[in-house]
Amino acid sequence: MSQPPTAIPSSPFPEEGIHRQGDWVYAPLRGWIDIKHKPEEIVRQHWVRRLHLEGGYSLGQMDQERRTHSGRRSPRADIIVWRSADDKEEGREPILVVETKPDEGAARSADFWQGESYARAAGARFLVIANASSHLVYELTKGLPGKARQINDWPTAADIADERRLNALVNRLEVFDREQFQRVLSECHDLLRDNHAMTPDRAFDTISKVLFIKLHVERNETHETFTTKFLDEAKRYQLRGAKLAQHEQMFKTTKEAYETDDLFTEDDRLDISPHTFRELVGKLERFNLSKTSDDVKGIAFERFLGRTFRGELGQFFTPRPVVEFMVDMLDPKEGELICDPAAGSGGFLISVFDHIRNQITETVRAERDRIIEAIFAEYADDAAEAALDERDRRIEAEVAKLNEQLAPSDPDGGPIDTRVGRLAWQCIYGTDKEPRAARTAKMNMIMHGDGHGGIHWHDGLVNVNGIFEDRFDVVITNPPFGATVTSSQLIGATPETNVSDDAASLRRQKGRYGEAGLAGLQQVADTRNQKILDQFEIGLGNSTRKTEQMFLERCLRLLKPGGRLAIVLPNGNLNAASQAWLRRWAEGKAFLKAVVALPSETFKFSGASVTASIVFMQKFTEAEAARWEQCWKDAHSATEEKFDPRRAALIEEALPGLLHGEDEELRKLLADLEAIGVTRVLPDLRWVRKTGLVRGAPVTTVRGPVWAGDGGVDARKLKQAYTARAASVPALKTALVQLRASLKALDEEQTAAMWKHVREAFDYPVFMANPRAVGITATGETGDDVPNDLPEVLTSWRAFANQGFGATV
Repeated sequence: MSQPPTAIPSSPFPEEGIHRQGDWVYAPLRGWIDIKHKPEEIVRQHWVRRLHLEGGYSLGQMDQERRTHSGRRSPRADIIVWRSADDKEEGREPILVVETKPDEGAARSADFWQGESYARAAGARFLVIANASSHLVYELTKGLPGKARQINDWPTAADIADERRLNALVNRLEVFDREQFQRVLSECHDLLRDNHAMTPDRAFDTISKVLFIKLHVERNETHETFTTKFLDEAKRYQLRGAKLAQHEQMFKTTKEAYETDDLFTEDDRLDISPHTFRELVGKLERFNLSKTSDDVKGIAFERFLGRTFRGELGQFFTPRPVVEFMVDMLDPKEGELICDPAAGSGGFLISVFDHIRNQITETVRAERDRIIEAIFAEYADDAAEAALDERDRRIEAEVAKLNEQLAPSDPDGGPIDTRVGRLAWQCIYGTDKEPRAARTAKMNMIMHGDGHGGIHWHDGLVNVNGIFEDRFDVVITNPPFGATVTSSQLIGATPETNVSDDAASLRRQKGRYGEAGLAGLQQVADTRNQKILDQFEIGLGNSTRKTEQMFLERCLRLLKPGGRLAIVLPNGNLNAASQAWLRRWAEGKAFLKAVVALPSETFKFSGASVTASIVFMQKFTEAEAARWEQCWKDAHSATEEKFDPRRAALIEEALPGLLHGEDEELRKLLADLEAIGVTRVLPDLRWVRKTGLVRGAPVTTVRGPVWAGDGGVDARKLKQAYTARAASVPALKTALVQLRASLKALDEEQTAAMWKHVREAFDYPVFMANPRAVGITATGETGDDVPNDLPEVLTSWRAFANQGFGATV
């Protein structure tokens, strides 16, 4: 190790930067420090410089690497600032703590455990967490567990000396305040409406495109290009006759960057004036979406989305309280694959992402606390500064390693192999055939912390990248109501029902999803120009089916055996007599776990008058499907003994009417024929296995009477006479019609008996709930003030599921 410089600089800091000689940097609060062993010292001294020269704090108000002296758990902070030098000397509460690290990229609060621990232990009001390229500022509230509110900027010495200025700083939350961000998005919406007479859906679509541009320039660290200053300069030098205006060129570059996401068509444009684009940039340029926390920008975007999606776009939006309830009921877990084949604005997938990410965060936090506790215990009796430094370094390393698992994407916005990264890029899938909705879902996911890679613009009834049958643990959706799938809808006839099946695409699909993924893609290629209806059991041979019914089958087919489904269905599918076939078909595919009826106002905000329920199902495992089949075999055997004698009795009772219909001439002809060994008999009954969507008893078929025996020439003449006479006796045909009708009725009675037998043998309880309020008004308002019975329903469901399926509510 080289010796430190001996000369003390004449000033704490040079005109630019900090004092540095070789591997040593000068810290005015400590002296020369070896940066080879303490690389974070560079960042720390740059912040001491900022606080001193830009913030106006004296060095006498500051200290660095100071502990709280609170026993063996004494945390240490990188930089501490007091209101005055006297407060520092007298050990009063500091006003500001700065925790630094040498890393690059977005600063994350989870990585700065020691600074927050010190700030809370010492009673500091403000905390700055900073690395070499970014920083975040928080206002801390006292008490346990205490809260941290992200704010826009750190306070200067002038701010803390003036309470009015300090309060103004705290309340100036432009970058990080979700209400402000939401308000700016609304202003952008109004601007497009006023400047270009855009409808709400088109305005929202344009805002999404502009946000994609902004995210692209942020991820490429070309922030200066998304500024009014850059646009003004570019306008001065733009060549006359250029094919694309500057803003359209920026969008073209963005489209190319997102090409693999299939979000935009070649013809997609912003279709706004340069002036309007400049105004939009002026409203958005001060926001750094990459630095803003996912919670802030995600909730702001979703609230804006909720307001915009009322009315014209309401069909793509499921009320958030309903979404969160459905996700909590399903309770998806880390490692499970989740799909929404009618994703709309992405609400379900975002809620699933947050639900599982919270699970991961809790396990990481618990593991972090366990590790910190264990390391603290090792140093319980050692108060030496060197030992405490070693302890803190070990904790820092372990915490940093754990926190790596919380990153959803790499610094460039691409896939990353972490626990949250695998969730974001490998576990969440969705489609929507409306391009605006698909783009919105992508942007919504990005705003909430990414996880957009599995969302596609595609028909949810047709396989696409990663979305194929028997793949998913959880499917959750609110399919379109009131629409129909018709025989004119063909696979491959439109971009959203087609897939690329060139050699490169096939290799990619197989490489990522294996043989099953390849087969899923090949299935689409092999059925091009065939009816979508004909690819489904409930659609085959039909000219039309309701869209939500088709999605019910699609969802069940997407699930692995044992997979869980939550789907919103119009009530007609659940209680209308005409839809009994659908209920019985579904009964043979999955367990019906729960039905939660939604109040009539749930979807009124979107203009829909339909009443609906949430249906929860669990697809049969192979063993359960086999047991279902065995129940049907047992049901047939159990009912045969009862119904076969009744069929025989029907035949016996109908036979006179079938043979002579009480006609005396026919009686005599039959007697004469019998005398020479010829009789008129009814062929044996035949049973044809019931076909179609609904299980039941075999269909009994009976043909008309036939002759038995030969009798020679004499018999032939008598038969001819019988046939001639029978043509004038209508009672013969009537008897056959009545017999067939009676046998059909008996078949239906046996079918009912078989269903009764199967349901008793395959019996299980079903949770039912009928909440009066679900957290949304008829005008679409949600929030804490809106009545919501769903939390109580969830509690009842958990009791039902965990305690032997208790009473329904």
